[in-house]
Amino acid sequence: MNFRTLKMKRNIFRNTIVVFILIAIASSCKKDVPPGGTAVQVMAGDWHVKVNDNSGYYITMYTFNTSDDSSTQMWLQANGLTSNNIHIPNPGGSASMPGLPIGVKGKVNVDVANQTFSGSNITNINSNATNVPTFSIANGKVTSNGTVGPGSDSPADLITFDLIVNGVTYKVSGYHRTGYLEDLPPSERP
Repeated sequence: MNFRTLKMKRNIFRNTIVVFILIAIASSCKKDVPPGGTAVQVMAGDWHVKVNDNSGYYITMYTFNTSDDSSTQMWLQANGLTSNNIHIPNPGGSASMPGLPIGVKGKVNVDVANQTFSGSNITNINSNATNVPTFSIANGKVTSNGTVGPGSDSPADLITFDLIVNGVTYKVSGYHRTGYLEDLPPSERP
């Protein structure tokens, strides 16, 4: 064996040891955080909802925990709402009002034990907040296994609430995302 081959083998061995030491150090820094949910997990999730009637379009809205994991507040976000998919009567007589965006996003008060939520004059931080600077939520309720997915007939949580925007009350109801493709609204299916 020549000196050059011996030196190369020693470098490979040394590099291998360094890699193993780095792997050992990196893996020893992991902290095993016990899995768990959030304070509002029974009320949080993706929801497929309709507004004012059962013949309208489904839109997807979201409820989720606050950054401080509050047990008295959660975020409510519904971006896809417009007067075109709400089917409200137009005082002028046409079938619906022009497509005014009324998407909302804000913190609502919750009672986790009773699975209820509400709020008055909630600051809207949605991108169209200029059209809808505040909104209110009344009669908000999540009912565990209160309905079934429309395609799969599997049990799903039910959400219902009144959304009050600019003095107009919209009745919102729907079901928690089930994970079954047949329960996705047609606009979200792959």
